[in-house]
Amino acid sequence: MRKIFSFFVAVMAVSSLSAKSIYLQVNDDWKSYGAVFFVHSWGGAADADAKLALVEGEEYLFSAEIPDDNNNLLFVRAQGESESIPWDTENLWTKTGDLVIPDGKDCYYLVGWTDGAWLSHGDSPAISIVGNFAEGAWGPEAHPMTIAEDKASASATFALEAGSYEMKVWLEGFYLSLNGEGETLFQIRRDWDHADNVNIVNEGRNFELIVDQAGDYTFTWTFASQNLVVAFPELPSAVETIQTEGKSVKRIVNGELRIIRDGKSFNALGAEVK
Repeated sequence: MRKIFSFFVAVMAVSSLSAKSIYLQVNDDWKSYGAVFFVHSWGGAADADAKLALVEGEEYLFSAEIPDDNNNLLFVRAQGESESIPWDTENLWTKTGDLVIPDGKDCYYLVGWTDGAWLSHGDSPAISIVGNFAEGAWGPEAHPMTIAEDKASASATFALEAGSYEMKVWLEGFYLSLNGEGETLFQIRRDWDHADNVNIVNEGRNFELIVDQAGDYTFTWTFASQNLVVAFPELPSAVETIQTEGKSVKRIVNGELRIIRDGKSFNALGAEVK
């Protein structure tokens, strides 16, 4: 009987030492101010804390080992000199809610400050652009973004007419929105680079794309930095047509109509432009 008991104790000791890797994909918000990250896990034989380390060759992906039988956890963002979780102090800056590791998943893809989606390490979350620019476009299956071969980004291109369009981003089961105040829509307009970099937060608001010229608009999401870039089509710098009846020349200059007649320039309302 003693031999059997000793064998059982030995098996339990080996089992308690077994561990598994857990991953956290952070964003620019969590990386700010030189923060460090921890995981607190429980649910098995004992609770455990571990400091996350940057995965080699990565910029936003961190990992740690936790006991194999701990399937409950939370992630902590702390002051950069912390060597352990600074519970109940001002050096604990941010933490997620209590999480349960789903079967077959091992990577928490963080969005915003506390929310996220569980993935398998190495996979990218499904992502879609949804909006009012096409019938049925509010469903996440309507316009999925295509993930690049290197899984670093995803993109989608839409042919849009001039106007304004309300949109959202859907990622792995929940809607994302753009930074904004109250019910105000966050507007994306053309800038001098013909693109807007937009940070995403999980607050459920829509954003509004202002289309100043019909054409192809490309949305690109970068999985690591979690930025959305909207690429605007180039404006024609000088498009000429001859209006034979008035013997005038129409030009589109910097996006505005100019009518050249008898050596003078007029706008679309007929007012002379010096």
